[in-house]
Amino acid sequence: MTVLRTLKKLLFGETWILPAGVLAAFAVSLLARHALDEHWARIGGFVLLAGVMVVLVAAVARTARRR
Repeated sequence: MTVLRTLKKLLFGETWILPAGVLAAFAVSLLARHALDEHWARIGGFVLLAGVMVVLVAAVARTARRR
């Protein structure tokens, strides 16, 4: 039973939260790049960093809730 539970967690659990979140953060940063044209060179990295940090906090909050 634990093998099936572990396999289920690998397929549908944490494995998908981080990659999907980082992909979403990257997509949002691409949209922000077009919206911030000339200012992107100065603050673009911070926009991407903020998106990745939000993803990490959401992933940790989701896993911490289970315990």
